[in-house]
Amino acid sequence: MFSMTILRVKFPTCWPGWNIREFTLTSVVAPEHPKGESPSITVNVDPNTTCDYYSDSPVFRASLIDPSNPKSKCISVALKFAMREDFISDLAEELNVYNGALEPLQGSTIPRCYGLYAGSGEEGQTIACLVLEYWGECLRRPFNQQPLHKRVRILERLGEIHRRGLLHGDFAERNVLELNGDIRIIDFDQTTYHKCNCKMNFRPSGKVPSVEEFGCEQLWEIGRYMKLWTPNPAN
Repeated sequence: MFSMTILRVKFPTCWPGWNIREFTLTSVVAPEHPKGESPSITVNVDPNTTCDYYSDSPVFRASLIDPSNPKSKCISVALKFAMREDFISDLAEELNVYNGALEPLQGSTIPRCYGLYAGSGEEGQTIACLVLEYWGECLRRPFNQQPLHKRVRILERLGEIHRRGLLHGDFAERNVLELNGDIRIIDFDQTTYHKCNCKMNFRPSGKVPSVEEFGCEQLWEIGRYMKLWTPNPAN
C-alpha cells in the first residue's frame, strides 16, 4: 500500500456555510523516502458524506488514487478529523493502537490505517486527521436484535481484540461495521490493557455460562446483553 508525507484534502464547494476548500497536512510519523522526495497524495471528500461538518470531530468519506499505481481504482477512505488541539491526543492514541497491538488485525477484524496527519486549520489552530480504510456501515439495529450468527461474529471479532491484550473501552453498535455479512470494529481511543482468559467457545443458544466458566467478565456481559444464550430457569 502507498505511503505519503503530504496529504491534501479537497472539500466540496456545495456545502452551505462551508468555506474551506483544502487542507494541506503532513504525516506525524513520516515514511522513509529517498532524500529530496516528499510524496504527496490528494483526497477528495465526498459531497454526499453523512456527517456534521461543523463538528469539532467530523468524519468524512473521501476517495483517493494510490500514486504508486495511478491506473488502479479509487480507494475509499474515512478521514477522522480533530479540529481542536485538545482532541488530537485521542487520534494519536488511536494511531498507536492501530499500528501497535492491533496491527496484525488490520484488514480483517479492524479497518486498515493509513496514518495520522497534522497541519493548520482555518483559524490557525493545529488540526489532525487519521486516515482509515472506509469499510461497511454501522449497525442499524441493537446487538440483541441482530441475527444469531451475526451476534456470534461480532463477539468473535471483539474476542480477537481481547486476545491482543486490549479492552475496547467504548464498545457499542456505533463502533461495529458490517459489510456482506462480515464485521469490523472501530474507535480505539479509550482502550486499556486487558488479560483475557476466555476460551472463545461461545456456545450460542446454550444455557448462560457462569462468569468463571466463561473466563472473561467483559465478553460475558456483552454476550448476555446480546441474548446469545438461553436464560437459565429461575431457582
